[in-house]
Amino acid sequence: MKATVAVLASFLVLTASGFTDTFVKLHDGAHWTWYAPPAQQQEHGQDIEALYAYADSAFEYLTGAWGLKPQKAQFALVVWPKTGGAFATGDIADIHDVAPPGPQPGIAVSYDAFYNVAQGIKGWWAYVLITHEMVNLLTGQIVSGGWPIDWWADHKSPFPKMTAVQVEFALRPDIAVGHAAQLTEPLDRMFVRLKDEYGWALFRRAFRAAVDDGIHWDRLGPNPSPQLTNYVCAYLQMSAPEDLEPILKGVVPDYDRQTVARIMAARRKWRALAAADPRRPEVTESYLTGKYEAVLTAVP
Repeated sequence: MKATVAVLASFLVLTASGFTDTFVKLHDGAHWTWYAPPAQQQEHGQDIEALYAYADSAFEYLTGAWGLKPQKAQFALVVWPKTGGAFATGDIADIHDVAPPGPQPGIAVSYDAFYNVAQGIKGWWAYVLITHEMVNLLTGQIVSGGWPIDWWADHKSPFPKMTAVQVEFALRPDIAVGHAAQLTEPLDRMFVRLKDEYGWALFRRAFRAAVDDGIHWDRLGPNPSPQLTNYVCAYLQMSAPEDLEPILKGVVPDYDRQTVARIMAARRKWRALAAADPRRPEVTESYLTGKYEAVLTAVP
């Protein structure tokens, strides 16, 4: 695939990231607009193209499993001109000169992931990294950013890892087998158990409740923190058919059953207030900013 002169004229020169490079748009898929440096397009274009259909299918699988879709239908997928990694973000500013106006939420995957061989499969890391970072992006875009970094995503990423493996088993079992072997930590096994015992319905209900409530995790204070952890656990618990303490206790840092119960009680009191109740605006703000005890006091 060769770039046209018109596209070449709109290359972006990267300087802030410590290197100089350019990007060109490669492909408009159903859910992903792909970008890459010209050198990677020329040298590894076929390896990159091999992932186009998979990325769209993974998006459809995830949004179908969760029963939720982001407000945007199209995101950026960037072949990154550095080796060894990937990330998801609310705006890939480096492609602004070649992308439509406005923020460009999306994911970026290092170019070497597309042609290196791992687990006996060329591009194995590209499949794994795209799927993993897609989970991070879509949970942020659909629900909220700011998931707990000590047990959900980012610094420790057991939920994206578990979810990526599930997507891969559905779409590319040959990729999933090697990835599933990496689910060895207690947090990994905890999320596998939650999915095995309660299915996607547990996460679907938790995500929907958070969206309906207007939750933004980063409004709850520091990350990580006991308060953030127990708010997230409260949404899991209220979405489960039975007590999750045997699964969460001793694995999730700072999990506390009594705190979870009080957050859930505060939510019930808040949501039971009539829309015309003069207390509702203040109670709403208290609940959404982590002041659940104030809610319990204000609404006996």
